[in-house]
Amino acid sequence: MGEAGSGRLVRGLGPVAAVALVVGNIIGAGIYVVPGSLAAIAGPLALVAWLVNVAAYFCLAAVFAALGGAYPISGGPQVFAQRAFGDLIGFEAAYLYWLSCVIGNAAYPTAFIGYLGALVPALAEPLPAFLVAQALLWSLTLVNIAGVRVGGTVQVLTAILKIVPLLLVAVVLLATGSASHLVPFAPHGWAAVFPAISLVSWLLMGTETVTIPAEEIEGSGRTIRRSAYAGFGIIAALYLLFGFALAFGLPAAEIAGSSAPIALAASRVLGPWGATLVALGAMVSAAGVLNGWILVTGRLPYAAARDGLAPAVLARLGPRTGTPVAALVVSSVLPALLLLLYFDRTLLDAYNFMALTSTAMALLVLGVCCAAQIALMRREPERFSPSQRRHGPLWAAAGLAFVALMLSGVGVAPGLLAVAAALALAPCYLWIRRGRAAS
Repeated sequence: MGEAGSGRLVRGLGPVAAVALVVGNIIGAGIYVVPGSLAAIAGPLALVAWLVNVAAYFCLAAVFAALGGAYPISGGPQVFAQRAFGDLIGFEAAYLYWLSCVIGNAAYPTAFIGYLGALVPALAEPLPAFLVAQALLWSLTLVNIAGVRVGGTVQVLTAILKIVPLLLVAVVLLATGSASHLVPFAPHGWAAVFPAISLVSWLLMGTETVTIPAEEIEGSGRTIRRSAYAGFGIIAALYLLFGFALAFGLPAAEIAGSSAPIALAASRVLGPWGATLVALGAMVSAAGVLNGWILVTGRLPYAAARDGLAPAVLARLGPRTGTPVAALVVSSVLPALLLLLYFDRTLLDAYNFMALTSTAMALLVLGVCCAAQIALMRREPERFSPSQRRHGPLWAAAGLAFVALMLSGVGVAPGLLAVAAALALAPCYLWIRRGRAAS
């Protein structure tokens, strides 16, 4: 849709970069931490939790593959909600998802610092850590301002580099493991699978992000649809392989409760350099996921402004790069401020609560998108294939049920606050609409 220099969006994300966007936006630092809690809660039974979540998230992947293929318009969830339910719900979806993203973007630099501090302890002190986190956030913001092709290239490289350490550790664990480590399979009883499902569920969110920069993806709807499935397929295979390798390779008791279970496992099977490799992989993972979410987050206010739901300045594109410069900058200012909360230990609990609330906001939007698919397939069936029309409502209904399950795991207070935020946005929409009518 134009080239750099035209002041228009640039179709600079090819199929590989689109797949890397999905892969990179799902693999964060959580995979390096959560297995320790899973081992403590469920032991080898955690493998069932992985299978359940992969099946559930396939439904959401199918929803966004169908919607992104049918409506390849930048904005993703906002576009789907607006088209199905009108401007108000589109406005709600745009701002709730954007708030979720910018709050989440403050977490990735802190994960990067956590592993960097393990290698260079002096950088774990509050002031150096804060400065390094800010440098990472703003350097990747500049990367994305430089052009979608630059951001896409960084995403491809970091996606590859973050997968390699996980695959290496998995292969060695499989080669040196024993089936005896899988016995007893359910040491804490089969009921332990339910908290394990809740823990795993947060590690697979992100397939929807490929729909947000839709007008910058080569091949448009077809590429979006294929990338959603391919990216999720890669993640599903990697996580299932890694989960089995970890359970097969070591007794659950060895990593149970560890805050760095993958580093511990790597040091067991690879020696001291294994832990260093995992730390470096985790740093690349945190940087890569931040890069991908910055790319996505900057397109949300751009799409809202383009549709008259945000200040017009956010819809302006750089004349040379074709990127929404103002939207990218605004979307990085809030994470930069939130980092102050994280590195002030007295405010850490507030930060953690906000992170849970942001997750609840994103889940509300995903639920709206599932409902939007059902509505749009009835209203505009010609945009969907016969197979999608047959199976789409089933995938969407299953996706809605899974979103409800995940919302119950967030907690009552964050869930209620997310709902309150949605209600508070309604007067803002009315004010913006009044301003548009007056002009």
